[in-house]
Amino acid sequence: MSDPLSKQATASEIAGAVMSGKVKAAAVVEAALTRIETSEARVNAFTDVVADRARRRAAEIDAGLHRGPLAGVPFAVKNLFDIKGLPTRAGSKINLDGPKAARDGALIRKLEAAGAILVGGLNMGEYAYDFTGENAHCGPSRNPHDPTRMTGGSSGGSGAAVASGEVPLALGSDTNGSIRVPSSLCGLFGLKPTYGRLSRAGSFPFVDAFDHLGPLARSVADLALSFDAMQGWDPDDPVCTDRPSEPTVPELREGIGNLRIAVAGDYFAQGAEPEALDLPDTRRASAEPAVAAEARAIDAALTRRLRDAELLRTVARIERVVAKREAV
Repeated sequence: MSDPLSKQATASEIAGAVMSGKVKAAAVVEAALTRIETSEARVNAFTDVVADRARRRAAEIDAGLHRGPLAGVPFAVKNLFDIKGLPTRAGSKINLDGPKAARDGALIRKLEAAGAILVGGLNMGEYAYDFTGENAHCGPSRNPHDPTRMTGGSSGGSGAAVASGEVPLALGSDTNGSIRVPSSLCGLFGLKPTYGRLSRAGSFPFVDAFDHLGPLARSVADLALSFDAMQGWDPDDPVCTDRPSEPTVPELREGIGNLRIAVAGDYFAQGAEPEALDLPDTRRASAEPAVAAEARAIDAALTRRLRDAELLRTVARIERVVAKREAV
């Protein structure tokens, strides 16, 4: 188990230490704020740090006012989430002149109800239309493993903050890969949940029909812990499904025996770097039993057409969104 005050500590380890009384939430928050202060010149993950708010919340947790499975866990969110008292940037300079959020976004409220502590907002590609992690106004988020390389986007700040150890957990959004890309490039685990499974209320939209919100973390256990805390119907999001929560943490003990793993080839393998396709023998052997024995091959031309169709739909919906905003 990692030191709960270290950058290697997972959300699960921190919550366990806080709930058992081995460490104070205030100490966890101070350690996170110190890491943010010392790391930002290198990774440029944060655009807003809510230190005073985080310290107040930590003091309340230490006083026994809040409990939960994420007790004392610092987290941060892509700056398209509403953070009470701050303008919702969505990566844009002009949004700073807009109104300040009257309350936190739905998923922030759910994580804090589970005991987590918000420490700030994170850098992102402007209006989430980005795959690299660059931002013309705040500068690019940088990959902590090699600052000369990109984090991927548009949730680049989320990837950088978790991979650098500033926080163990972050929220991002995914329309065409914006959680999955930075998770992959930064060596993390990311979850794009089923559409309608988690509320998007209190977040700045990109393409409503494709938008998903979800977590990035350094372990699958942390993804499950945060996902379980964020489940549940929300009437403020019209596409959020009214269905019972389905806890995923207990399922982690079941392993991958009942899962099927698809290996994407054809178009997905074309142009890939050799090391990206070179799965170590040990991992290949452990995954082999779950790899689908039968799969219908989809030719490269078809997958290209599917990709192009999705991009066209995205652009068309972006134009509708822009037209509505200009009308307002």
